[in-house]
Amino acid sequence: MTTTNLNTGSLAARFFFGFQLFLLVTTLFFSASLFASSIAVLDFELADLTQVDDNSEEVKRTASLAPMLRKALTDEHEHTALTVPTDIYQNTNQGFGYLFEHTDAAAQLGHSVGADWVVITRLHKPSFLFSYLIVQVVNVKTQLAYPELVVEIKGQQNEMNERGIKKMAEKIHSQITRLSRISPQ
Repeated sequence: MTTTNLNTGSLAARFFFGFQLFLLVTTLFFSASLFASSIAVLDFELADLTQVDDNSEEVKRTASLAPMLRKALTDEHEHTALTVPTDIYQNTNQGFGYLFEHTDAAAQLGHSVGADWVVITRLHKPSFLFSYLIVQVVNVKTQLAYPELVVEIKGQQNEMNERGIKKMAEKIHSQITRLSRISPQ
């Protein structure tokens, strides 16, 4: 086996090494941006099964989740997270759970705001002790929905919300990255 000193070796060997390095750097640069997409993150629907008389605190907490998820997707995973204007959301959504069941409508909503993906969201609270963040990712172009992603939240709500949202952002990013590799948009 012959080794070539890149400083004193032949011109062809130095060119070949430089070209390989250029290809590697270019591939890394474009692969990172290839999978960064625009994602319309819908506000979380609240499915509170705890039967409390006044769940206004839970409604406020639920309203804080979508902005946290958008921030995590943008800051930690370099996606462009979009907010859907309230009027567009209300015109598309026909009631609780509608968009989970009608992903074609969710895809059209995403198309209207220029998103590649739509994330339909829900906070399911069966108990005072724990709750679940549930999302479904929809490809706007194909109108296909992918398996729901679930993260369980237990413990102090504010701290656990943030941890749960970060975990959910990672799951969303992984699913979109995997799907983009299988069938690029």
